[in-house]
Amino acid sequence: MTTQQILGWSALGLGLATLVTAGLGMYERTLEQPRYIVIEKDSAFELRDYPAVLIAEATVVGERSYALNAGFKRLAGYIFGNSQAKIAMTAPVFLDGAERIWRTRFVMPVWFTATTLPQMPSGVSAVELPPRRMAVVQFTGFGGDAQLVEEEARLRTWLTARGLDASGAATVAFYNSPFVAGPFRRNEAMIMVG
Repeated sequence: MTTQQILGWSALGLGLATLVTAGLGMYERTLEQPRYIVIEKDSAFELRDYPAVLIAEATVVGERSYALNAGFKRLAGYIFGNSQAKIAMTAPVFLDGAERIWRTRFVMPVWFTATTLPQMPSGVSAVELPPRRMAVVQFTGFGGDAQLVEEEARLRTWLTARGLDASGAATVAFYNSPFVAGPFRRNEAMIMVG
């Protein structure tokens, strides 16, 4: 194979990957997301007020990436058909925890209440989160352990500079499927403020 053929195939592969990423990105932007009001915006940082929201959650013990994958699969099984009625996918997928105990959470579509949700299997539970104010920093990439530590530290520094309580636990929000390229991904680190 000539160098020109290799370059042609590489360009074709890159073009196809870009089309897949763009298509997934367009689809993912149509997913229902929790509503919020932006109180303050400062570059990649925001203070947001969220109303009460109903979530389904799964808790898994293990390393963060394993727990996220296992929790996601359990919740996806519930919403995509292991329940009596299919539930629409929403974004983002939330992850919080520490000490090898991780909670993966999906926001339930707004038309559901705790009493109208289909029956949940073992290992999945419903929780209503109360209204809350969240400090948020947005970032791209795949959200590996080192990046999450770095982004949480950036958020805590921003909160401290504003005299806001930075002692709460952090949550990570993942808005994209694993097939979206790192530079096009939307992620957020979030901390509740009082």
